[in-house]
Amino acid sequence: MIDTEGRKPYSKLRYYEVGKNVSNLKKISDFKWLDKKQIHDVPLYPQRTVVQFNSTYMELIGRQDRIRGDVTVWGLFFFGLVTYALYGMGVLFLIIFANSAALGSIIILFVIILLGILTHVLPLLSTELFTYTYLPIRFNRKTRKVYVRQANRRVEVFDWDELRFYMATTYKDGGDVRGITLADDGVTITGMFSLPFVSDLTAKEILGGTQLKQHFEFVRRYMEGDDKQLAEVKNAIRYIHPVHIKRETPLASFQRATLTALDSDENMEYPKEALRLNWTHLAIIIQLWLRYLGRLLSINTSITPKFSPEIEAECQIDPNDPYDLNKNLPEGNIEDTNQPIWKKLTHSILLILFGIVMLFVFAFFIDMIGAIKGYDTGLAYKLLHLFHLV
Repeated sequence: MIDTEGRKPYSKLRYYEVGKNVSNLKKISDFKWLDKKQIHDVPLYPQRTVVQFNSTYMELIGRQDRIRGDVTVWGLFFFGLVTYALYGMGVLFLIIFANSAALGSIIILFVIILLGILTHVLPLLSTELFTYTYLPIRFNRKTRKVYVRQANRRVEVFDWDELRFYMATTYKDGGDVRGITLADDGVTITGMFSLPFVSDLTAKEILGGTQLKQHFEFVRRYMEGDDKQLAEVKNAIRYIHPVHIKRETPLASFQRATLTALDSDENMEYPKEALRLNWTHLAIIIQLWLRYLGRLLSINTSITPKFSPEIEAECQIDPNDPYDLNKNLPEGNIEDTNQPIWKKLTHSILLILFGIVMLFVFAFFIDMIGAIKGYDTGLAYKLLHLFHLV
């Protein structure tokens, strides 16, 4: 069952493991099967991934949400750097070959190089710009189906009872838990999706992926548990991220960019612990600022995803559902739509001031690099003049 609504990407992204033999998974670092019928006696960790929650379905954000904006920043930076370099070389060649018959061929060569770079950068940028604000994963307890909007923007529907789960260190940014389906031969992987939370299984997870198990058990218990366990899952949620209604706010973007930059091991449902700062975090402040800018650009050029009417018909909610956390927000929910106007205004002003300060930090950083290379860019002075500080 495929839903192809939405903007189509340049990149046809898919999981590399799909279509391969399941035995290849065991070659992945820290690989371990997870039994969805076994109760794991660990605390439940939603990790700020819940978009919607009720007794019919639970919707989570996608895996890539945690690093949303990174591709945007580095993709645009790389493209800008290469374009600037090509421009400088083009000016130089125009001077050298101004009266040469080869000038036309050189210009064509530069255009071909630029187009070649675009064909590689655009597919990457299309995964974050002019796409969806998030890639939902919806677990339906009643139909026992899982609806996943993949990175290629198609919706895949999985049968929960046919899924097998494992955790492993799959990428440089850490490990995750993945669900897979197999063909009738029992060995060929036909489908795959990742749970949202990502954590390091080696350096940090001394107990062998404890946090990943906590996140998996949160999902497993929702789908497999009885009413008592459903209440346990509900009570574990402190934060609802309602991006199914509208784009996340700049404050929410900043908090999520900060959590990713800090790479905290704390329970992210309690950001006062996970967002605990100290002076050593000054080392990542430029990285945080760039990631935040990339996230803002990515989120605000994208549209809110919608499932097809057929899927929504399978996900009807009881209007009086006591488990509907979108109507009855958890106690202590920090979503800033519930905050008073003065607090929202204060946060907005602080974010603007932070942006201005980071502009100067970035300018001084560029000036320092220029000074090392023997020339003065004067970027910081220009900013001071722009803000009438000199």
